[in-house]
Order: sequence, then C-alpha cells, then structure tokens
Amino acid sequence: MALLLAEELVLLCMDDETGQCELAPREASRGVALALVFELSLRGALTLQNDRLTQQQAGTDDPLLDLAAESARNLTPTAAVDALAAEDLLQATLVRLVSRGALHDADVFSPGVHLPKDPHPETAVRQRLREVLAQGRGADEQEAALVALLHHLEMATAVLPDEDAEVVRARAAEVSSRSGPMRDYQGEDGRPRVAPVHRSKNSDLRMTRSSWWDGLDVLDLVANGVRIFLP
Repeated sequence: MALLLAEELVLLCMDDETGQCELAPREASRGVALALVFELSLRGALTLQNDRLTQQQAGTDDPLLDLAAESARNLTPTAAVDALAAEDLLQATLVRLVSRGALHDADVFSPGVHLPKDPHPETAVRQRLREVLAQGRGADEQEAALVALLHHLEMATAVLPDEDAEVVRARAAEVSSRSGPMRDYQGEDGRPRVAPVHRSKNSDLRMTRSSWWDGLDVLDLVANGVRIFLP
C-alpha cells in the first residue's frame, strides 16, 4: 500500500497498540497540512517563488493532493499550512485511511482500539526510519521529508522508542537539514517558517463532531465512495 507523507505521519504518531493519536488535534492538523505541502513540493506540483507557493501542474491524480494544491497556491508557506489545517484535511486523511483498511475508525483522539490487528502498514515505514535514523543509511527525498516532519513535531524519538534517543535525535536533525521541502520553508536565520509545535500529553484530545459536518464535501472527494456514518 503506497501512502502519502501525511498518511505515514498520522500512522506513526499513533500508539502502536491502540491507534490513539499521541498528538493533540491542532498539532496533528498542522502536521498533516505541512506534510501535504511537502508532498506537493516533492512531486513538483508546488514550488516556492518570491516566498509564495506557485502551482506548477494542473493535477496530481490524487484528489486529496489536488484539493491541497488548490488551497495552498499563491500563499506563503505559513499561510498555506494555516489554510490546510483549517480545512480539516486531517479528518480527510483519517477517513481515507479507514477506507483503505489501515484504521478501524477515524475517531483516533478518543479512547479505544482504532488499529486493525494486522497488517500495520506503518511497520515498513518505521523500519525504513530505523535504518536511516539508527543505522545511518542515507535517506531518499521522501524519507528525508518524513524525518523533517517528525523532527519538526519532536516525534522522531517516540517513533523509535527502542533506539538510543540521543542518536536518533541528532541524526533526525542532520537529515532534516538536508530535506529540500524543509529548506524551502526556512528563513535566513535557518528557522522553519512554520513555528514548531510540541507534543502535549495533557492537551484536550476530544474531537468535535461539527468538523465532520463542515468537511463532508472534502470527505466525499477522498473516501472513494465510502459512506461515513456518525453516531
């Protein structure tokens, strides 16, 4: 199963046993938004010109990416992340993972088991990250972008809890600095244009149902015909 960066990121930020997301909703939303911008950059669909994202092609053949590109074009990277996060594309990504069998349900901020017993599609992704961050293998562009996202969210060590945290953290910083999409969104001082977020164990993780109704048009685009039933 080929996954977008946003899908890989969401799955990696979940508890291995239950699938409950270990990021607060706002942080996860911004992480997904940044992942979509990174993906579009890697595919050449968006480029940074005069500090604004310019759309370079009509479509990507992926409805979620096309929606993100349309919303992000002509915006600064920071504004694009804000816009995509506000459009509830995290929910669209979760519903897409449900439709592909990677999740039982999209209510991953509530207690319960949200992951299927087997297979876990992020297992292969985690192994590639282990090779890059703990074993020193060189990273390709896609892997470097994913590492940059995890480093930005301060989740790199949590994804590989059995590895030496200092080694993983240092290697993640090194790989992240080489990520083309992340470099595109850094200012002259070397700091990301999108302000870093932090893990929050004590944050309110309850999702509001209103976002589902507000985003139904988005879900229809990405769920490939899957009907979403709300309790």
